[in-house]
Amino acid sequence: MIADDANVSHVASAGTRRAEWFIAVAWVVAVVAATLQQSVVRQNNNFLIFRAASIHLLHGQDLYAAYPALHFDFYKYSPTFALLFLPLAVLPIVLSMLLWNAINAGSLYFALGTVLPRRAAAIARAVAFLDMLGSLQNVQSNALVAGLIILTFAAYERRHTVMGSLAADVGTAIKLFPVAAVSFAIFHPRKLRVALAVVFGMSLLVVLPLLVTPPATLLSQYASWRAIEAKDAMERGFTVMQMVQLLLHRNLPNWPQQFMGTLLLVAPVLVRRSRWSEWMFRLTYLCSVLVFCVIFNHQSESPTFVIAMTGAAIWFASLSRPSRAEWGVFVFIVVCTMLASSEAMPPAIQRAVFDRYHAKTIPCIVLWLVLQVQLWKPRNDWHWRPQPLPAPIRCGN
Repeated sequence: MIADDANVSHVASAGTRRAEWFIAVAWVVAVVAATLQQSVVRQNNNFLIFRAASIHLLHGQDLYAAYPALHFDFYKYSPTFALLFLPLAVLPIVLSMLLWNAINAGSLYFALGTVLPRRAAAIARAVAFLDMLGSLQNVQSNALVAGLIILTFAAYERRHTVMGSLAADVGTAIKLFPVAAVSFAIFHPRKLRVALAVVFGMSLLVVLPLLVTPPATLLSQYASWRAIEAKDAMERGFTVMQMVQLLLHRNLPNWPQQFMGTLLLVAPVLVRRSRWSEWMFRLTYLCSVLVFCVIFNHQSESPTFVIAMTGAAIWFASLSRPSRAEWGVFVFIVVCTMLASSEAMPPAIQRAVFDRYHAKTIPCIVLWLVLQVQLWKPRNDWHWRPQPLPAPIRCGN
């Protein structure tokens, strides 16, 4: 009997290794294919914006002005991101895009392994693959942002205060909404130390462009950034706010709904302090934050959904025995969110339903509500695998 159990375990382990290799190869192929598609077959506008912004920062030009001769649309990231992107901006475009896509995919692939055991991590990587590919095809930073949010959580879990705070700060410097990752410090025993590390790291990143631009010019850049962000404040994208507008036919401001969403996000964590010691509870909160960062982000686009789908992937991969209801939610997410913008969805349905009503948001809202309910449930209602963190991250303090 012992020998039979050992053989079964060996076969399962070998199957997991084969799945890991297959998924890893698929991710590498996705990086290369997306790079060739967006740099050789066509010139990706998002990447042209990133490269141009870095050069504009060096020359003291307004990052947020229109440059129709170089690209369409506007740069909307921080001056710090323009500086951090500079090493890629001076490389040939194919090489720089390959490195950028590799950084995005690699950070997310690695991050999933820091919060999930091997088999669950393989499942999560397979679930997140399609949206990760979609993000790479748009040459955006969303996969990197998702990875940084997870790494913030994983670092704080291992008491790596500096590493976790730096990941949160860099994510916020890329896109503002990853600041939500700082809330993982709720579970950290040294909250003041985390707060000081976050503030110090963010202050350093804010002034980092002074390495290449004078103070007056940098202040002007931040003023321009604030102006363009204020102009976009009434956008709704694929969000809860868009769904409210479609249901009520009223043009309500975003911020009260975002504020209410934030309260709903943190309420179970603040109220149920006795649950902080439970790994399953904390991992659920990570999933909730990842979904929250999309459905309450007024600038969410289709490529942004890799962040929410990462939350869905971690949630599903961690279920020990999914119930029929949980399978139903997962299938709903796969069909109406993951496949909604792909070629698998008939174009007529895309235009009539998903484009017109932003319907791919609905499964994410449903999942977020499921996660919030799960956070309020008693412990004996959990279906999660009671597994510890994977091997610790080997760097950080």
